[in-house]
Amino acid sequence: MRDTSRDGLRNRIEKYVLSGFEPFWAFINARPALARIVNRLIVDNAVQKAPARPLALSTMAPYSSWDSLMDRTWFARYLPPVDQGGRPPLEAVAALFKLRPAGPRLSERSTLLFPSFAQWFTDGFLMTSEADRRRTTTSHQIDLGQVYGQTPAVTDALRLRSEAAGRKGRLKTEVTDSGEWAPRLYDAAGKKREEFSAVPDPVHLPAGWPAEKLSTIFAFGGERANSTAYTAAINTLFLREHNRLCAVLEQAEPGWDDERVFQVARNIGIVQLIKIVVEEYINHISPYWFQLLSDPRPCYTAVWNRENWIPVEFNLLYRWHSLVPEGAVWGGAAIAMADVCFDNGPVLRDGLGAAFDSASNSRAWQMGLFNTSPMLAPVELASIGQGRTNELASYNDYREVMKYPRVTRFEQISGDPAVVAALREVYRHVDNVEFFAGLFAEDVPERSAVPPLIGRMVAVDAFSHALTNPLLSPHVYHEGTFTKAGMASIVGTRTLRDLAGRNGGGDGVVSMELARPK
Repeated sequence: MRDTSRDGLRNRIEKYVLSGFEPFWAFINARPALARIVNRLIVDNAVQKAPARPLALSTMAPYSSWDSLMDRTWFARYLPPVDQGGRPPLEAVAALFKLRPAGPRLSERSTLLFPSFAQWFTDGFLMTSEADRRRTTTSHQIDLGQVYGQTPAVTDALRLRSEAAGRKGRLKTEVTDSGEWAPRLYDAAGKKREEFSAVPDPVHLPAGWPAEKLSTIFAFGGERANSTAYTAAINTLFLREHNRLCAVLEQAEPGWDDERVFQVARNIGIVQLIKIVVEEYINHISPYWFQLLSDPRPCYTAVWNRENWIPVEFNLLYRWHSLVPEGAVWGGAAIAMADVCFDNGPVLRDGLGAAFDSASNSRAWQMGLFNTSPMLAPVELASIGQGRTNELASYNDYREVMKYPRVTRFEQISGDPAVVAALREVYRHVDNVEFFAGLFAEDVPERSAVPPLIGRMVAVDAFSHALTNPLLSPHVYHEGTFTKAGMASIVGTRTLRDLAGRNGGGDGVVSMELARPK
């Protein structure tokens, strides 16, 4: 049993109230007007657990300058850089993530769809520059860059660009017996197609990848959207939704040209994603009985409503590699995760329904130390290294900035004797535990999908970045921007299943669940 004496009285009271009293919270959830009031209080309380933007520092320099406060190609940062001298060897810390000989611990909470969606979602706005691990290549916004790309050149290459009736605003697709798909990025010989020269190659695509697998990779805006058949399936779902929205808009507004149909469909899709993120994904992560809402009104007058700028600490805390299993069940047969990396053959053959059914019926692993697949061990090592490159402060320092008391004993981090012993051996003193290791050393609370400090930081940034999206501004969030039909689609979207119901077609989408059956 973990020692909870350093959790803090206020934190313990909040957890007790929000994680208990299920009938009380069910009563509130069933009353929309009351739920909106409670949602405002919970969201504001969650975001104020961390310093509000603009943050004083970025990864550009250890001090504030006009450039460091303006240049968003750098990550923001919560705490000043700290000298990394005296840290244990990288390999010793990486060993903390090595899978135990007894095998993986399985999640009681999540299916494979949860880490697949988390990977796909965060790769839209948390990309790190391959040239400089202190910098980012994204806009800091939830903007469906996975679908549309991060530059106008990429977006233009993916657009159909037609004024013909029934084709306005669309993204390029091709239709096969198994459904509608993005065009292939490579031809049958494995050569990149000239029309997609501006589209990024999949990042970390192995050298010498076979042509038969290359020819299944889609022309997507996101350089990681083809990482697995599962992320490709999610990206395809949002691509299909874009084209469906174009059809709706063209019918409602026959006088609009291709450009306006495209832009409005894109706006609607982004807001629908934000709704899914808050109302399905964040609610899955949270151990609370209250069902959080994607209502942007709490941020309209909030002191924390500032332009988005992702902190480097948020980038690192999202390395949820231990959730990813070594294998899954696809069509009733076992498959290795390695067999669906950079290979969309299975989803092209069997359709979206097969991919989502596989992800929804395959169990995720438990987040934590000693539970990462050997396939992903090099990624854990690189993440630890990135924390040191960015000279991050200690785990205890980040507990303090996020309004948790500093721990004084390893037993206050975890109740697992093996984790406690390993932390003590590697770090000697609890104040030496570095940020990345400490995040995943914590025990996962009952009914939660992630450990407490990760959960708090995700909530801070999810609400303060998602709900402050420009499309949710009171000057923008109305029918004048999205149309009456578009607003109806937004209102009718809360879950991935809602999108699948509109776009699965003959693909037979049956299961679409982040959570395991109770």
